[in-house]
Amino acid sequence: MIDTLRRLHPVHHNIPTVWEEFKQAFKDKFVDSTHELRARNQLKQLKFKYPEIDEYIANFEDLVVHAGYNLASKEVIDLFLKGFSKNRSLLDKVFTLPVPTAYGAMKWCLITIIKSMQLVNSIAQNAPDFQHFGNNNTQQRFQPRNPQPTRGFVP
Repeated sequence: MIDTLRRLHPVHHNIPTVWEEFKQAFKDKFVDSTHELRARNQLKQLKFKYPEIDEYIANFEDLVVHAGYNLASKEVIDLFLKGFSKNRSLLDKVFTLPVPTAYGAMKWCLITIIKSMQLVNSIAQNAPDFQHFGNNNTQQRFQPRNPQPTRGFVP
């Protein structure tokens, strides 16, 4: 094959066409033929796990490229949303008016919702426990031992 390629004249033997044919023959012979099929199956099985929205989106977009799909197609948007099937509350929040119809708008909306949920959860976890704040023991503990009279200010 190399001898044949060396004998070709660049002008008379249309080298770009020969190169494209060579690339296709190489791909057919040595590249995994089930690569796209496996990527499509992985897309169907991909599920979102809270709070890993960035990881889900990165995996989803990589698999879309490997599967040979177009990110803007309706089928891809459906696959993206099926990944959230166990998180119904997220989908309810996404589909408030105005409903996003493009992939980018849905992605941005979901990222915003999940980041907001993470912030709320973080605040809730770090909030002080006010359950025992009003009992008598707590109030007595925080009273000064020798209260000083205030001068000039009467509440």
